[in-house]
Amino acid sequence: MGDEQPGGIHIVAATRDGRTEYWAAATIRANAVDAVRQQIAPGWTLALTERRLTPEKVAELKMRPNSVRQLGVML
Repeated sequence: MGDEQPGGIHIVAATRDGRTEYWAAATIRANAVDAVRQQIAPGWTLALTERRLTPEKVAELKMRPNSVRQLGVML
């Protein structure tokens, strides 16, 4: 049931041309990929990850419900 709480933050990986960006989506799990898709340019492949943020990182991000934010890039 924890995945259905609107305050959950889920990590989505966006990949294109050998580059991966990680995005945080403060949505229910089922909506995380679509929420990121609305914020990113076309042509990226998106996948929900099993990565978790520490409580400290969640607090630091100060995300509002239903918001999306880029976390970082991995080449």
